[in-house]
Amino acid sequence: MFKFFLKKNFCDGWDNFFFLILSNVITLAVLVGSFFALSYSGEASPYLPNLVFILCSGVLMIDLFAWGANAAKIADFRDSTFSVFFMTLKSVWKIGFAFGAFVAFVLLLARFAISYYLTLYFRDGNFIGLLVTAALGWFLLVCVIALQWFVPLYFLQENNGFAKCLKKSFIIFYDNVFFSIEVFLYNIVLFLFSCFLLMLAPGLNGITLSSTNALRLRLYKYDWIEKMAETDPSFENDRDRRNEVPWDELLAEDKESLGPRKLSSFIFPWK
Repeated sequence: MFKFFLKKNFCDGWDNFFFLILSNVITLAVLVGSFFALSYSGEASPYLPNLVFILCSGVLMIDLFAWGANAAKIADFRDSTFSVFFMTLKSVWKIGFAFGAFVAFVLLLARFAISYYLTLYFRDGNFIGLLVTAALGWFLLVCVIALQWFVPLYFLQENNGFAKCLKKSFIIFYDNVFFSIEVFLYNIVLFLFSCFLLMLAPGLNGITLSSTNALRLRLYKYDWIEKMAETDPSFENDRDRRNEVPWDELLAEDKESLGPRKLSSFIFPWK
């Protein structure tokens, strides 16, 4: 399944390469604006950057949320347009800002907490400080990996508000730990590659597409479990049987829709 995800995500990214670049220009403008806002706020007051960081994170996430609608369309083999981006912008700015501000707030809390407990360890030799720092580090890592599913969940499933997306993000993580880690590491590779291309491609929008593609395919597992549970109610609680997912069968339609992609199709996509 993961191998097919890599292939599909690459094909989707390549087929929408120029659209991704143009979309990332908007995201890059928000990032540059946030950088200058943080820089100037630091000169005004040593405490103001924390508030500006939360505000800028909220604005950035509004942009990523608005693009999440296009990511869901691309993942579902449909066309993406800027009209979808601007139409979605009106309806998701509240949850986008709330999620961005929430993530920024958690990061700031973790930063201050880790700094405090590390100081206890190095200054006073308090070993408890080191243990708490390690626990906070692992907790933060789990949160980051789990929350990569937040935006895709909002667009791939109906009736998902802030609380539901938050809850389901951790449910998806704990039920698919290795898969979540694999996608997270893949997204890190995409981010590092994006740095060489000035965040224009695949960029943060490309990473959003990656998470959306991954989750869309993974959700087939839960459709299959629900279908099997209709005929055998005990199936849902049987982890051994649940893990025997017939991925070839579940991905057959997507594989047919994607089709065999030859090298010439990447060089000459219009053919």
